[in-house]
Amino acid sequence: MAPEPPKFDGLFTVYGQRAFLTSSIEPWYRKCIRDNPFTSDCPVTKISWYKKQNGVEHEFLRFDILSPNGVHTSIVIAERDATQPTNTVAPLDTTGAVTPLDVIMPSFSSQEVAGDSTISSANESSPHVNEVTKTDGRADQLARRSAHITSMSSCSQRGAHDLVSYATLDSSASAELERKCKKAACICTLTFPEGVGPSANEVATLLYVTSKHEPTYTITSTQCYWFVDTVFEALKSLFAGAQQDIVNHRGGTWNRVRIHTKGSVDEVCSKYSAARTALAEEAEQKRRAEQQQEEERQREREQRQAAEEVAKREREKCQAAEEQRQAAEEQRQVAEEQRQAAEEQRRAAEEQRQAAEEQRRAAEEQRQAAEEQRQAAEEERVKAVERARAAEDANARLVRDLEALRRKLST
Repeated sequence: MAPEPPKFDGLFTVYGQRAFLTSSIEPWYRKCIRDNPFTSDCPVTKISWYKKQNGVEHEFLRFDILSPNGVHTSIVIAERDATQPTNTVAPLDTTGAVTPLDVIMPSFSSQEVAGDSTISSANESSPHVNEVTKTDGRADQLARRSAHITSMSSCSQRGAHDLVSYATLDSSASAELERKCKKAACICTLTFPEGVGPSANEVATLLYVTSKHEPTYTITSTQCYWFVDTVFEALKSLFAGAQQDIVNHRGGTWNRVRIHTKGSVDEVCSKYSAARTALAEEAEQKRRAEQQQEEERQREREQRQAAEEVAKREREKCQAAEEQRQAAEEQRQVAEEQRQAAEEQRRAAEEQRQAAEEQRRAAEEQRQAAEEQRQAAEEERVKAVERARAAEDANARLVRDLEALRRKLST
């Protein structure tokens, strides 16, 4: 299964979409193409100049545009039409999309319209000498047609309706655009060597600049012929290496009669260059603003990290102080236990002293009974007294040590 086309509004449609999309050039350029950087990575591989074979022989351009990965191709058709009167409605084709109206041309008499197909367009090669006599009889007819067209009054002016229609190639949406091209004749193509052609963004800029350069549809000068010719010639001028397959073609003619078009290629190229320069400056300003924002975000991240480091150090200090407090508490508990043990020893010593005293008393009573026993008892008493004194000394030392420890803990 083929991968889905890129989601670039203004160029590609999804495979499930059945109808192509149509838009006026200005909103299409401003909202979809201009600020989408990915459209600069979509190369235009081929530009085709089409001309309808009947009616007013409406002309339009087709652009084949590759996706950045080269997998999908977009069809973009650009054309100029006259703004419709306010009491008419644009016809709908079978896809439900608005179909651009053909160029509105003046009506001609049957005699003027029924021209000989051997009459060549103004920019085709001149007839052979043997054919000059054959075509001399039709010179007046050709002159009358040309004069009729160029004598159209200024009342034919109206607002131009410049459109683009686009769809992904080989999708349901592109089928109608393909039929539109097949019904017309491809009279000329423009191709570019790889890496030197325009991008979709550049073509869109040129279409927009051309549309804004002459926003008025004038049937004798700035009509669909002018629009197509100006864009086509501007592309050749702006992008070196452009290769045109057919130089002498029927573009810009109606019924093989050359229709005058206002020469605007140089002006459009100049405005295009100014627009691209402005876009580049705007992109650079945007890049700098984004860089400044990124630097500001980086500073904020660094400040936040520094604050987190300070907070972390404070937490570590608090934790160390808590550990020290716990250690001091443990030492206090140990000292308390030692004090209690010393107290117990003191009490035991006191009990021993009391027992010794009782023994002394008993010995004293027994002394009278027996001198030998008295002497023995006396010796025992003396020893008991010495032990008691030693215990008292030990107790005193212990009390002093405890008192010193208590003062130390209190400080």
